[in-house]
Amino acid sequence: MTDTVLHSPPIASTPKKWKGIHAAFRVSKPSEEQASLHMLSLARTNLGVRLRAIDEASLVLDYQKKIYVTVTEILKAPLKSNSTARSFEWDEIYKAESLIALLYSGEQLRHEIDARLQELATVDQVEVDNLRRDNQALLRQPADGSNLGLDDSIFRVLLLRVLESIHWNAKKKFLAGPLRVQATNRILICLLASFVLLVAPYGLLISDYDTADSPVHKIWSLFALYTALTAGLLGAFSSRLYGIQHQWAHMNLDEVFLQREWPYTLLRAGVGLCGALIAYIFLRSGIAEGALFPKFGAVRIELVTVAGDDAVPAIAMAFAMPSKDLALLTFWCFLAGFSETLVSSILKSTEQELADAATPAQAARK
Repeated sequence: MTDTVLHSPPIASTPKKWKGIHAAFRVSKPSEEQASLHMLSLARTNLGVRLRAIDEASLVLDYQKKIYVTVTEILKAPLKSNSTARSFEWDEIYKAESLIALLYSGEQLRHEIDARLQELATVDQVEVDNLRRDNQALLRQPADGSNLGLDDSIFRVLLLRVLESIHWNAKKKFLAGPLRVQATNRILICLLASFVLLVAPYGLLISDYDTADSPVHKIWSLFALYTALTAGLLGAFSSRLYGIQHQWAHMNLDEVFLQREWPYTLLRAGVGLCGALIAYIFLRSGIAEGALFPKFGAVRIELVTVAGDDAVPAIAMAFAMPSKDLALLTFWCFLAGFSETLVSSILKSTEQELADAATPAQAARK
């Protein structure tokens, strides 16, 4: 009798199993390059439709016929697989779009100007207002059959100006996107580091404090100044992050490139530190007093003890938190680092007060 040998299928290794499970549940998402390729393909398709909407037989001028042939050849060229080369293909798309604009005439030309002005209004309202004034000035000029061709050429030039603004803003957005990511990442790293420096004393106090009667190390004598400087540093980086998020669209290309540079980031940090130091000296001088300003004799970290209640009398907790005056000092120095105009306003107001105080004394001596 012949024994039958059963061969079991090979058991997949654990890493392969996890890869298979991950692949089964993974949702396919287009990468950035694929998205760019799809958008480029759609833009070329739309331009092809726009070109077909123009009656080639209506083109009577030789340069318009040449433009029609040139745009056709641009749109027939195959798409590049290289992502770097593909980024330059957008320039060809913009070129084809501008060339098609030279083929419009009459009401179609004027309608295209209005539509493009509305598109530009979403990114550059100031430029749109200037171009609309020029468009209205051209529309008010009398036109008859004898100068219709001349009027169309003027309107084509205006349309080209509108398209140049649209293309410039689109190119700027394409170039500024990666720079914004780099700048934001660097600011977040600096913001996190300054935050850790600010709250570090609250953690270090645990290792330097045992009982209420035990003295703390002499290094804590610099605690108020340390808090002021680190709060100013945190305020400076917070201001940078806020500016990147809310003012990015209004920056020119030179300012966009400047945002990701480490020297510029460190320069803003230095300004924040100096502002916090000036605010610290101003508050310590006692020139301004009141409930909104800290009393340095009460600047400290307080241990707030919460005793257990009647239900659980054995449980008690202690929290390390800033005193009211320490919180005010931290707030003022953070604000000095965040706002570049706060310190200058304080200095100007103090200068005016000193000048007003010195005036009666000078008059009395006379």
